[in-house]
Amino acid sequence: MRHPHGYTLQLLDLAVKRLPPLFDAKRREYFSRKLDEFRADPKATYEHIRLVITQLGRESWAYRQAYGHMYANYGRASEESFLLENLDNGVRKKYEQFLHDGGKLNYLERMRTAEELTAPTPFERFFTPEEKFAITQALLVARDYAKKEIDGLVTGEKRGEYEQLITTRIERQEAIEKKIEALRKMADISKKWRDSILDRVRVIEEGWSVMEPEVDEQALDKELEYWRGTLQSFLAA
Repeated sequence: MRHPHGYTLQLLDLAVKRLPPLFDAKRREYFSRKLDEFRADPKATYEHIRLVITQLGRESWAYRQAYGHMYANYGRASEESFLLENLDNGVRKKYEQFLHDGGKLNYLERMRTAEELTAPTPFERFFTPEEKFAITQALLVARDYAKKEIDGLVTGEKRGEYEQLITTRIERQEAIEKKIEALRKMADISKKWRDSILDRVRVIEEGWSVMEPEVDEQALDKELEYWRGTLQSFLAA
């Protein structure tokens, strides 16, 4: 019988498996054990699972940020190289032409008109469905190869650089958490706005989760500024 929150547990499983190198082994084991407990308990609530995913995201945030930086610096070229190696000659030549013409596999869209939003991306226009499937499969293999290469770097030759990045990301996370706590304390100022402020805190804290968009520090600063202004106006009224 399928677990009622099977898809969410698949996400948790993926997040545990992809925890970056140097993440605390005991905490890795703890989250793996929680996953097994949830799978064995069909009555496990979505809220309980979500909280564990958020906890995992929060504890691993600095490591994921640092690893992402290392991958961007050292892994993208390897990924591209491995991808080309795993394409047959015909598709490889067409893909190289696509890149030469300015195309990108991970095509990032800018804000577009309604007409443009319904139009296919350059990648979709350039390749046939069969070619897109071949490239997608080759990309998955290439990313596995590149990840193994970067894992070796961050635990070997580039370990010092990786550890320094983790340290700076931990410091940044602590600064963000102080701002979140400052927002939380504002909830005690006014019963009228208490629930609204606490709801905003909950949404922002979900940004630590691997399921939600990341915590946006600039947006958090604006949130603090907004509530300071709102509460000052309320108290002065």
